[in-house]
Parts: sequence; structure tokens; C-alpha cells
Amino acid sequence: MQAAFEVQSTNLTLYRDGLVHVLQEITVDATFPEITLRLTSDSPQNVLLLDENSTVVDYRIVGDNLTAYTLGANRLLVEYDTLQLTRKEAEIWTLIMDCPYNVTVFLPQNSTIVDLNQIPQSIETREATIALSLAAGNWEISYVLPAIPYVTPTGSPAGSEQATGIGIGYIILIIIIVCVVAAVGFVTLKKKGGPKIGRILKENPQLSREDQEVIQFLIQKEGRAFEAELRENFPNMPRTSLWRLVRRLERLDIVEIKKIGLENQVILKK
Repeated sequence: MQAAFEVQSTNLTLYRDGLVHVLQEITVDATFPEITLRLTSDSPQNVLLLDENSTVVDYRIVGDNLTAYTLGANRLLVEYDTLQLTRKEAEIWTLIMDCPYNVTVFLPQNSTIVDLNQIPQSIETREATIALSLAAGNWEISYVLPAIPYVTPTGSPAGSEQATGIGIGYIILIIIIVCVVAAVGFVTLKKKGGPKIGRILKENPQLSREDQEVIQFLIQKEGRAFEAELRENFPNMPRTSLWRLVRRLERLDIVEIKKIGLENQVILKK
């Protein structure tokens, strides 16, 4: 019997707060009306399914099973977040999962592995990030994170006497200089961005207010920003909605999306 789909890759990116972002690439038999995929956990958050044309695919979730309505699709990209794969005891984080697929796990930057219940297929280090290639099965991976040093309001680490000799007049002078530079930069950006945003709006009158705000933010960031920067600047917009917006701008040929390391960078086209 012909398989309805095949999982090509499964990547798990872990963050310092225990959140796990799951990204799966799947090839699909276009003649099947739907497929059912087992997730790495139940109750996923920020679920997003896209076909090979970056069109959003409908789905439903029951427990840890996701049914995607894929008739006509040849490829499926599945993204979601989960907090159910990690736990923390004292200073030790542990990733615990029973995964039916081969998986690549990216630990938080500068992590140190302290325990493994099995031997991974491979361990690599990529820009201070440990990448583990794991076979399907039960895994427990324990790791610790470096402490983030506390920084005082003066900008120096706690306990440092670096700022004690700085006079109040010198601090005021620095503040004035920073404000002047920021104002000049803002005026320059407005001069650069005015004609561009006007041209984009003229060529794409169907753009929504949210579309325009994202474009204006990209202009302020000199035409490019990471996905994480967009989420930080638009905290009231659900992650799934924001990513759909970016994908829509990509289809309109207003932006392009590039993979930089483990992150997506959104670039405003000239």
C-alpha cells in the first residue's frame, strides 16, 4: 500500500525558558485528501501548516495527532511550539520525548550537556549551539545553561566599580549625544523610507494596516529584520498570524525570507 506521506526532517529548537519550536518537512501524496501526523507532544501552540506554495493548510488536532487536509499538496511544512517536552529541576533542564521520527535537536546557545540516556547518531557545534542528531525512540537529554550576569543601571556588571568615577555632567553629555544621533538617524530613515513605502502602497493598494506597519518596521530596520525582532515589535499579534502576514508579503513579492543559521530573516525587496 502506498504511503500517504513521508517525514523528511524534524528539527527541535530549544530556548532558555524551556519552549521548544518544532519544524517538520513532509512530502505528501497529492492524491490523498488528508494525512494524520503524530506530533511530538499534545496541546501544541502557534500551529502553522503551509504547502509548497506557502498556502495555509487546514487541520484539526486530537491529542497528539494532527490531521491535515492536504488534497493536491506535494509538500507540507509543519511548525508549532510546545512547553511539554522540557522540565527543570534545580539548575538542570531535561528534554524528555518519545519521538517516532529521526530528529535534530538544537540546544540553547552555550548549553552544556550533563547527561544522555542514549548515544546520539552525531553531535555537532554550530555557532555556540549544540546540534544532536537522534534516532527515533525515547530520549532524555539533560543540560545546563550559563547564568546571565546582572547588569546595573549604569551598564556595568553587578559588583563592578567601573562607573563610580563618572561625573554627572559627563553622563548628561553622553545622553545628549545619544539623543542627537538618534534624532539624526530617525530623520534619515524617514527620508529613505518615505518614497519606498509610498511606492509599495501605490503598487499594492490591498495591503492592510498590519501589513503597512510591518513594512514600515522593516524600513526602520534598514530593510531587514529577524523573525524574533518582528515578534518582539508586534507582541499583540499572535505568532501564527504574524507569520502568515509575512508569507503573504512574500507571495506579493514585497519581501523575501532567508534562513540565517537557525533563524528566518525577512528582507524588504528594493
